[in-house]
Amino acid sequence: MASIVPRNGKYAVVSYEGDDRTPVWKSGLTYAQAEKLKERKTSEEKKWREQKRKERKSGKSNDNHASATNAGENPTDATVEEFMEDFIIKYGTKHWGDSYFSSGASRMNNYVYPYFGHHRVVDVTTQMIDEYYDFLINKCVPVANRGNKKNNRVSAALVRDIHKVLRTAFNQARRWKNIRANPFLDADVPEHKAKERPAFSPEEFERILRYTDEPDDYERYTLHVALSIQYHCTTRGGEVGALQWPDYNPIDKKLHIYKTLDRVEKKNLNLPKLRVYYTFPVLNLNNKTLTVLKSPKTDAAVRYSELNGIMIERLDNLRAMQRNLIETVFGASYQDNQLIICQPNGHPIMPEQLNRKFKAIIVEMRENGHEFRSVPERLQDEVVFHSVRAASATKKLKASGGNINAVKIAGGWATADMVIKYSKTYVEDQVSIASQMEEDYLNLEQVAPLSDAEKLQRMIRDNPELASTILSTIPALT
Repeated sequence: MASIVPRNGKYAVVSYEGDDRTPVWKSGLTYAQAEKLKERKTSEEKKWREQKRKERKSGKSNDNHASATNAGENPTDATVEEFMEDFIIKYGTKHWGDSYFSSGASRMNNYVYPYFGHHRVVDVTTQMIDEYYDFLINKCVPVANRGNKKNNRVSAALVRDIHKVLRTAFNQARRWKNIRANPFLDADVPEHKAKERPAFSPEEFERILRYTDEPDDYERYTLHVALSIQYHCTTRGGEVGALQWPDYNPIDKKLHIYKTLDRVEKKNLNLPKLRVYYTFPVLNLNNKTLTVLKSPKTDAAVRYSELNGIMIERLDNLRAMQRNLIETVFGASYQDNQLIICQPNGHPIMPEQLNRKFKAIIVEMRENGHEFRSVPERLQDEVVFHSVRAASATKKLKASGGNINAVKIAGGWATADMVIKYSKTYVEDQVSIASQMEEDYLNLEQVAPLSDAEKLQRMIRDNPELASTILSTIPALT
């Protein structure tokens, strides 16, 4: 599909033309002009696809260069686009959550169908796939490019995400015997190494907690409590925003974490894997999404988090502040969603809002002379609200003496390797290890050697049965 890209203060429209789907740019447009051109190019794209479909069905198409050598026992005449649309309905609705369902369908519309969608499924070869991935990396412009000159090509990570969906779909085509082999299994997928997100050390993050501890400022204190929950309970941003007061049990000192705050497309509400616990009041009927409290992606995320005295005190203070706001300011106009972390009027605080507020605090602290040494200065702008989860995992791994399973359960992770991925090590940790090894070695040198009698006593103590053996060899006294 055609897309709009901000460029040098104006806008450009990128569309694909010809059988080789060459990207064509039209730059220097106002946004209104770009919108109009995008609609026209999208309409032309649909006509082109329909024409290719008619040619294929009439036998006039030249796309069948592979002679359908990969056709299975139950071959299909469907194009990649036709097959994928059917696959997403039959497979995706049963196996994908709402977020993955939306992103998967969007990637097909934006990156697969315009260039690759007209090929028949039985004609697709590994060489075609490799050429397609080269096109994405070297020529294709990201649909969501917001004028970022450093990000004017599709990333390797996005290509791998596209590959994952297509590989799964063609595996299904093989199971349905539409094709004999899956050509995506041998495709040359671009290498991608996930970038490690920086995170402040637990000690430095605790300084942020002290800095935001202002019980006289509701919005400031709400962020303070949100950060405290993220740190003490190893939560995710959506889990923090989804917490409601019935989830808080100060008697048993527990916080029930089983929901996440998110926006869901209205058309995805009937997906089998989506469980909605609560839908927030709709403020704009024209919105395509709803703000909801829904079930998390995995069952492992459902858990009870143990609360300490500090957390109970902070939560109780926040509840008292909310009650005071209702009584003295908002009254009946307060939107009571039972949320623990919410705006002064009761509206939810989305994860991206928590992130912006957290980053603003970091900037404020740096401007006031606070130094963060655990993360290089050039990377400090990359520290986000979710980074607090890493500080929490690091702290808990140390506090538990390396009990990975306990930290895994506390963070709601499905596998133990996620604990290793999230926990961080800092220069101070390496210095501490080196010092401890030196101290242990010197202490060992200072220990006086045991006498023969002491050695015998230790042997008997460690092996009680040895004493009986020794006594049996001594002649009885007369």
